[in-house]
Amino acid sequence: MAKKHVIEVGDWDERRGRDRVLVENPDHAQLWAYAEVLRDAGYDVATCAGEHPDGHDRCPLLEQERCGLVSGADVVVSTCSMQRGDTLLGVLGSQGSTPIVFEAPQPDFERYANLAEDATLIPMPVTTQALLDAVGRARARAEHPGEAAARILRAVDEGFPHDADDGPTPAA
Repeated sequence: MAKKHVIEVGDWDERRGRDRVLVENPDHAQLWAYAEVLRDAGYDVATCAGEHPDGHDRCPLLEQERCGLVSGADVVVSTCSMQRGDTLLGVLGSQGSTPIVFEAPQPDFERYANLAEDATLIPMPVTTQALLDAVGRARARAEHPGEAAARILRAVDEGFPHDADDGPTPAA
């Protein structure tokens, strides 16, 4: 039996004093793994598998420029693997309110940095520690804005501290 495609819509439950993270990923195994890692770290987590590749279940953020899960999140974790991922990153970046962690192949970082200069980019494959560090950096950046583009470009030039093996990937 094929797994049903789910795109969550709506709003968050009442705040429980923990940071909220929305995880968007079309790969159900990665979606589940990232959500579990973040829940285990103490975050409230909502998930979204994104748009169905056949065009069903349209993304409310892209179609109506509003998504209760995005606007209620403290951080959005998304991926270049999303249907219309470039467009999604651009919309998230243009709204400028919710910090974004965006996973992508490292050679594409500069292109993605141009779509959302405040995004925290994380190289694929994503490790558990890299995910947690990126979410922490995104939260810190939101609390202390400034120098986002300079940090991203500096990180691209210098390489990332998580290029070495820093633990298993969340989907492993």
